[in-house]
Amino acid sequence: MGENSEELDSAVPAAGVNDQVQEPGNPPPAAEQGRSIGDRRRDAEAKLEQHLRDARSKETEADGQQQ
Repeated sequence: MGENSEELDSAVPAAGVNDQVQEPGNPPPAAEQGRSIGDRRRDAEAKLEQHLRDARSKETEADGQQQ
């Protein structure tokens, strides 16, 4: 039984403390948080790009007026 029990133990994955059964269409909270963080990051990057474009256009307008 010693050899067979070792084979069975390796074939069955150990259940972890955080293992949860997920229903289809119901993502785990970590996935929802990841999407939320990703959305906020994209929004922040778009806002930064807009600010940079505005600053560049103001800079070129100021350069044109000084000459």
